[in-house]
Order: sequence, then C-alpha cells, then structure tokens
Amino acid sequence: MKLLNETQLEQLKEISIQLRQVRQEKSIQIEEIAAQILIRPAILLALEEQRFEELPELVFVQGFIRRYGDALGLDGNALTHTLITKILRPDSNHDSNKLDNKIAKHIPIFGIYILLLVAASIGLFYTVNPQFIAESLAQKQKPPSRFSSSQDAL
Repeated sequence: MKLLNETQLEQLKEISIQLRQVRQEKSIQIEEIAAQILIRPAILLALEEQRFEELPELVFVQGFIRRYGDALGLDGNALTHTLITKILRPDSNHDSNKLDNKIAKHIPIFGIYILLLVAASIGLFYTVNPQFIAESLAQKQKPPSRFSSSQDAL
C-alpha cells in the first residue's frame, strides 16, 4: 500500500485493533471470517497485525474493512466512513486546489476556442452566401454619386 501520513496510519491502526479485538472476543478464527467474506486470510492477518505495507491500495483496504466489520456484527460502513473522513478529506482539499489551478489555466484556451468558432461561423456564412460577397464587393467598387438622388427625383 502507498505510504500513509501519520494521521492516516493512526486511524488505520485503531480500526485494525478494533477488528481484531471483536474477532477474538467472539472466538472466531481468521479462516472462518476469510471464507465468509471472500478475502484471503493473509490480507486479514496483515490488516490485524498492522503490516500495512503488505496491503493493496487504500480503496481496496476500505472495502476489506467494511466487509470485515459487517461480518463481525459491527457497522462496516461506519468504520469505513471514519477512515474516509479522517484520511481522504485533507487530500480532497489539496485536489480542489489543483482543480482550481487547472480551471484557471484552461480559461484562456476556452477564449481561443470561442474566437475560432466565431471565425469559422463567419467563414461558413460567406461560403454559403456568395451573393452577399458579390453585392458587398459591388457596393465598395461603385463610387457614391452626389447627383444621382437629384436625377432620380426628376
């Protein structure tokens, strides 16, 4: 399992001690629990004996704790929830800071995409309406006549 900080390690130790004590109080063998919850006995022993380096990733350990607690008559979700709130919450604040930085970096790119979209729309408009281009070019080439309005009036 990935290295844990001190808070994470202490919380995991407390949970593993609690699970071991309840199992021993109920006089249940580790193999019985392992067969019931379909987790290898070696993993459950590593959890109980606090050999956390032998365990898989934390997300799997959370599932093991939930199933193990439920099998012992404890609230496995509550055990997992305490582990999640004390372990993952500080990391999630760090992740939200990373997310804010990513959003701040992507805003200028979003502006560039909008400009490209506008330019493509204008280009498409002129491509689809060639008459509009011809009329606008004809108006630019024809010099305005000051007397045309008076001649039209006669």
